[in-house]
Amino acid sequence: MPESLTDRDRQIDRQTRDMAHEAKLDTDLGSMVPPRWRASTVIVISLIVATLLVMLATVLF
Repeated sequence: MPESLTDRDRQIDRQTRDMAHEAKLDTDLGSMVPPRWRASTVIVISLIVATLLVMLATVLF
């Protein structure tokens, strides 16, 4: 006796959910904690901004 369409759809949906779970694609992105900036990142960005300010100051004055 062949499966009905709804049973087949449920089986495919279950398989898709299992594969997404195994691949860790089913995580809720809204509940994830945003990454923190490391000290090295802050230092590099500060140096870039300071360099740009110095360059701007030498052009203007």
